[in-house]
Amino acid sequence: MRRLNSQFSTKYISEAGTKPENKDYFGFVEMDNMVCWVVAEGYDKDTALNSAKLAVDTVIGEFTRRPSLSKAAVKGYIKQAHRQLKLQSGNYALKASILVVVSNYSKMRYAVCGNCRLHIFRGNTILEKSHDTSLYQEMIENQEIADDGVKGLEESRNLLQYLGKQGHLRIKASKKRKLENEDVLLMTTWGLWEKITTVEMLDALEEAKDAQAYIDDLQDLYLSKQTHTVNNHTIAAIFVGKVFQEKNNTKKILKIALMILIPFIIIGLIAAFMQWRAEKKRQEIITTITEIENRGDDYAQEEDFDRALKEYENAITEGKELKNKSGKKGDENTAIKNRLEVKQKATEYLIDGEEAYISGDYETAEKNYQKAIKEAKKEMDFYDLLDQESLETKQQLCQDASYVQSLLDLAEAQSALGDYVGAAESYSQAKQIAAENGDKAATDDINLKIKQMQADMEEQMQQEQTQQEEQEQQKNDQLQTDGSVIELEADALLAEGDIDTAKEYYQQAMQMYKEAGAIDKASAVQTKIIDADSSKKEQYNQMRLSEADVYMQNGDNMLLENKFEQAIEEYQKAKDIYSQIKDKDKMAEITEKITTAQTRQKETDIAAEKMDIGVIEARGDEALKLQQYDKAKEFYLQAQALYQGINDMEKVASMQEKIKIVEQLQQQTGEEEA
Repeated sequence: MRRLNSQFSTKYISEAGTKPENKDYFGFVEMDNMVCWVVAEGYDKDTALNSAKLAVDTVIGEFTRRPSLSKAAVKGYIKQAHRQLKLQSGNYALKASILVVVSNYSKMRYAVCGNCRLHIFRGNTILEKSHDTSLYQEMIENQEIADDGVKGLEESRNLLQYLGKQGHLRIKASKKRKLENEDVLLMTTWGLWEKITTVEMLDALEEAKDAQAYIDDLQDLYLSKQTHTVNNHTIAAIFVGKVFQEKNNTKKILKIALMILIPFIIIGLIAAFMQWRAEKKRQEIITTITEIENRGDDYAQEEDFDRALKEYENAITEGKELKNKSGKKGDENTAIKNRLEVKQKATEYLIDGEEAYISGDYETAEKNYQKAIKEAKKEMDFYDLLDQESLETKQQLCQDASYVQSLLDLAEAQSALGDYVGAAESYSQAKQIAAENGDKAATDDINLKIKQMQADMEEQMQQEQTQQEEQEQQKNDQLQTDGSVIELEADALLAEGDIDTAKEYYQQAMQMYKEAGAIDKASAVQTKIIDADSSKKEQYNQMRLSEADVYMQNGDNMLLENKFEQAIEEYQKAKDIYSQIKDKDKMAEITEKITTAQTRQKETDIAAEKMDIGVIEARGDEALKLQQYDKAKEFYLQAQALYQGINDMEKVASMQEKIKIVEQLQQQTGEEEA
């Protein structure tokens, strides 16, 4: 009964502040041999469900069913909460940060996903502080900023990992830590710790007699720092009065274990040596594969896909020596093989696409490009290495070339049927598209076809009709009847969305109409083929437009959060797509949004700089009060230079006036001393 032989006191406060509702939630459960504390903060706009409460309840429920102090179990509690949030998301995607602490009244472990924070105090020092899964923490770890709770703090809301996110979830879990009497655990949400420093927490702890007094003092300190807005905030303090003392039979157990295990240790050392030698060989193979793979990546980045494919195939051949086995190393071997297979398949599709495009089989080329992109996305690092803009351009050229080919087929059909005016219009449209895409070969080919059409037209005018009209009419009537049946089947396939098969049927029907001499019907069917190609192109453009709208919405959201650089980056992505699909209205709208974001960013930067200069000026005022004239003048001169940098001439004049006052006071002081 560990609980009865220990003393743990838990007190907490969870308040909405000035917000309409409290999105924070705290809960804990004490069992005979284990205890679990959970705090969460929700971010969604759902009014029907509280994502933080759902996450906390799920973790406590899982812990109650299978209490454990293992890292896998604690991570498993959080993953189950993550699954519940995604499962119960409705109109809004449920999102939350979470901090879980478990203990057996003697040792403890914690896990974090988001920016809830744990502080462990022992005596008058901070023993440990949890790390966030945010851009702020990443900047600290990369030594871009100092961990002083000042610079870059706004990025603590920019979470890289949180419950409810799409894709793989990464959770930070601590090692086991032994608790000692008088330890204090402090669990807080972002609303509190972004305003109160670790030093202030320690100061408040020195005056606190118990857990309730401690959280009351922290809340008073937090509220004293607020202005008009008070965020949701949760404070939970666990005072460890006494930990459970476990019986120590370590020496006796070690002595017996050594006597039993010595033979096994010898065998283990031999096995370890064999394993070390096998692992060394495995690492040598992996190094060789990596070198070959990197060469392939370089070729792929340069779009030299034939050489890239050869390198990937060589790497796959080397990879056959990696054994299939279980465990982490086996998973690593499998991951390497799978990655190489993805690169090999994607490169093969790209090569097939290039060959099909050169041979004029544009539909096959486009399909291979799509397959290549789909395969490459299985390894996002490889996908990012490819030139996506080039692939999109090739797909667009395939669609345009296919459209040009349809126009040429229509023109040939019209020319063969004697509709030379219609054929000339079709050739003109095809020539214009080929010229816009810079396809000189296609343009020259179209010019030859136009000359051939003119020659055919002159030749046809000289030909005499030699076939008997009755036999021709019967044949033509039957062909038109068969063509109508096939055309109806094609219409049905097109309605079902099977565009490729419908085009094949239309081609058959058009051929029959051509043989029957039904110019109008053949032209109408060819128009349907063009419309089908146009529908396919329109679907692609609509997909790109939706993608651009998502970027623009992301930019709007970031602009609302005053994340100007990210907003401009998202807007620029949207602008590139609108430019590609030639949407002038959207281009004008996104250009205006970029201008607005840039203007607001500049205003924010100037305001922040003025605040920093104001601090220097205030230091000068304080030094002046203390009659530290040299320091005061130094601060005023520094402030004057900075105000000149932002072209605030009114403040420059003010600083000059203050400098004059300091110089006068210095002069008076010098005269008095003399």
